[in-house]
Amino acid sequence: MTKNEIDAKKSNINTIFSDFWFVVPEYQRAYVWDNDQVNELLDDLWFAFENKKDSEYFLGSLVLKNLNNNNFNEYEILDGQQRLTTLFLLMGVIRDSVTNNLLVDFCSKNIYQEENPFAGVPARKRIVYKIRGEVDEFINTYIKIADGTKKVTELEEISKESDHLTIKNMANSIVVLSQFFDMKNEAEITEFAQFLFKKVVFIYVSTENREDAFRLFTILNNRGLPLTSSDILKSINIGAIEDENESNLYAKSWEEMEGQLDDEFDRFLSFVRTIIVKDKARSNLLDEFEEKIYGKHLLEKGKPTIDLLKKYKLYYDKLLNFETSEITNEYKNLITIMLIGLPSRDWIPPLFYYYAKYGKEHLTAFLKRLENKFTGDWITQLTPTQRIENMNKILKQIESTPNPEELVRNDELFTIDKEYLRQILSRNVYGRRFARYILLKYEFLISDHTVHLSDYKTISVEHIMPQNPKHDSTWVQVFTEEERKEWVHKLGNLTLISMKKNTQLNNLDFVEKKKRYLEKRIDVFSGSKIFIQTSDDWKIDTIKNRQLEMIGKLVNDGY
Repeated sequence: MTKNEIDAKKSNINTIFSDFWFVVPEYQRAYVWDNDQVNELLDDLWFAFENKKDSEYFLGSLVLKNLNNNNFNEYEILDGQQRLTTLFLLMGVIRDSVTNNLLVDFCSKNIYQEENPFAGVPARKRIVYKIRGEVDEFINTYIKIADGTKKVTELEEISKESDHLTIKNMANSIVVLSQFFDMKNEAEITEFAQFLFKKVVFIYVSTENREDAFRLFTILNNRGLPLTSSDILKSINIGAIEDENESNLYAKSWEEMEGQLDDEFDRFLSFVRTIIVKDKARSNLLDEFEEKIYGKHLLEKGKPTIDLLKKYKLYYDKLLNFETSEITNEYKNLITIMLIGLPSRDWIPPLFYYYAKYGKEHLTAFLKRLENKFTGDWITQLTPTQRIENMNKILKQIESTPNPEELVRNDELFTIDKEYLRQILSRNVYGRRFARYILLKYEFLISDHTVHLSDYKTISVEHIMPQNPKHDSTWVQVFTEEERKEWVHKLGNLTLISMKKNTQLNNLDFVEKKKRYLEKRIDVFSGSKIFIQTSDDWKIDTIKNRQLEMIGKLVNDGY
């Protein structure tokens, strides 16, 4: 490649992990994938393997900077680090899950190149993480060495206790990957590995000029491809309308919806797709419409498609933007916290479909059951695929149930594992993805189903007893070190404030902290009443009693 030339090619995983050597530069973010992303990747790859093993599976794009290292075909990763790191970990898990020497050796070489002084070949890991020395040690112990990924107990402990974000998430991902392959036999894993290396592909774009590389990164992330799936769907549907005047009117309707929804338009189309198909999407939006909707004659192209989109756009405005007088304040408040705090919007298609069939009858009651089901499945760690399947079960039940009251009373449809939910909420919750949402839901439940959200974008989770109290503070006198360690991150010691944390107040004694909050008029949530209650005490019994009350409310009264 000549200087400043941009190279763009398609490569399968075999080529990527055999011919390329990667560097994660200092300015890159940590490895942050958690259970959801890893499970989603595994589920999609395995589905493609089982159903389309002879077709290529596109895993996305890589943006790279060529480092011109004479010893290695070395590249800085500008975009794609999370996926490449997960695949790197996957190599280790596959290696440790089989006995086939050829596959074991192949995975090992894709992880680490042994030194060969006779051939002038230096030792080198496939991915090098700059300035993260602890990461290097972790890789040496659990990924580079055969059977390292089998040390599940150690890895689980690291995933819970490590303060190093990359190591914490790497350990967790290995555990998730290992659990997945524990349920497969060796023949399946070996066949899957052939599909993975030969049929899973990236489009990589590389240049020697870092400025050009960052420009490519920006274009790919901010502007996307010149022609999106929704653009092509528009062309297909407008083109199916023969009358020119009608075609122009429908084109205008499409463009109005697209303009009003802006960046949400493709997601809106995916909602409608889900309502029609009632199954998880396995391909891009265009292929889903072409193969599963038009190909199976579930909907006709042209006016029927655009009329259906217009109908659901109206529901979007009513149900999510509250452009109607027929919904309750309780409904509005619950929708608001769901949009703020839930990890995905897979619950929206059942909501739209319910309204399409039943209208406003029992709408709030249905939303409460829907939210509780989705939240319970999320917090009790069902995979994204399992959560989506449960939402699709609700879609199918709506289709087959004649009246809304019967649907809302269907306890089996909305069941959650309450005991496991109670266990999780009883553990340390600070720092968990659901912490802010569960506190918002608690606020909703105890405040007559209203939530004070004057500035929800700056809502933060606040410790009442601080994480690091001063050695001469009342906190150290009132609580033993063991009590502080056990209870500081528990639900009973957490509250919400609707402004950015004022770090100067974090470690103050409770009385002084409450005084400062009130003096500064920091906007506390009215339902929590932590900083406006009359008591001047915050003791171990206070936290324990609040913990019991909060968990009881969230588990038993969560509808």
